[in-house]
Amino acid sequence: MLVSDSVIAGNNVFVKVISPEGQMFTTYFSEDTLIEEVKNRAIDHFYPTGENGPARYKIVRVFDTTTLHDFLTLGQEQIAMYEELLLIERRVPEAGALWDLGAVRAPQQGAIAAATASLPTPNNTIRQPNLQSLLSTNELSYELRKILISLIEAGARLAAAGRNYELTLTQLSAALDEPRRTQQIAVQVITPEEIAARLNVPDSEGTSSAPLTGDEPYKRAEYLRRFLEKFRVWRARIMDPPNPESIAALKELGFSYEDADLALRSTGCNVPAAASWLIGERGSSVFELINGLPDGAILQTLLKQPQIQRGLLNTRMLIAFIAMVSQTGNAALWLNSPHGSPLLSQISRTYHSEKYCLAVNQFSKIQDSSKPSTSKQKK
Repeated sequence: MLVSDSVIAGNNVFVKVISPEGQMFTTYFSEDTLIEEVKNRAIDHFYPTGENGPARYKIVRVFDTTTLHDFLTLGQEQIAMYEELLLIERRVPEAGALWDLGAVRAPQQGAIAAATASLPTPNNTIRQPNLQSLLSTNELSYELRKILISLIEAGARLAAAGRNYELTLTQLSAALDEPRRTQQIAVQVITPEEIAARLNVPDSEGTSSAPLTGDEPYKRAEYLRRFLEKFRVWRARIMDPPNPESIAALKELGFSYEDADLALRSTGCNVPAAASWLIGERGSSVFELINGLPDGAILQTLLKQPQIQRGLLNTRMLIAFIAMVSQTGNAALWLNSPHGSPLLSQISRTYHSEKYCLAVNQFSKIQDSSKPSTSKQKK
């Protein structure tokens, strides 16, 4: 009676193991068999005398050249039926090769000068960039500032849709206030008539601090509007005042003092970015510090990350973001904290990876658009 291979195999896997000499070992193994046991069976088949130990070899897939782990099973490594495996020797470095640091040490400056003394001096000397100046640039801090501004606004919108929106938005608004200075306690006698007169005086700040009345959606929208407006005014207030040299440089270009002052405050006292800001290119540069990131692919990718979404629901992290955006906020404290460091690292990785992908895609589109023109020229 003929029996099919599926009935014989059952839950077993038919594996082919190929030795370094080209020999083949084929048999059935159960899915619970460890890779180490498969390797030992193959070694016993290829080298029955026992001259080669199992530590000398490893098992590698043939189709993707990945190394299989000895402590995992065939099922965990997802070994398919009739899959071919390769038994190869491990590369063992020579004794002392890893500790011979002198062999990989760079030559001294005098040896380089002596070896290149006979070479002609190039006419067009390429100026090497100053790495110290590149590392000390403020562009990275500007990018982080714009990211945090966008995340604070997104977190405020999430808080407005939450259950305790009044408390959360009140705490965020309080984080924007300047710390109050301690005043000397003065003894003052207040009569009941003065108390009644003070209670009857209307609020001098207008409707911005009046209690809200109306339905629930209106109250949520109004709380959010008040915070976003206060946050925008606060960002303009905390900017460093521009220096006279920067204002004079913009006035020479024909701009007024007021416009130059506003542009320099909005761009972190960067004269080229301020000039671009004055002619209408606002929001396209990382030096524009009043607003956050534009509503594009980078911001949407940041908001889709689960770790960033959990951070936006944490009021303490939003207050930390506000402290980092402000000029007086201690950013190093939150960068080194166990709560803020993982979130800020995730934000940085996501932002720079998405920024790199957009640059690569834009370069590919430029190349694709130039291909038809070159083919027409050949014709």
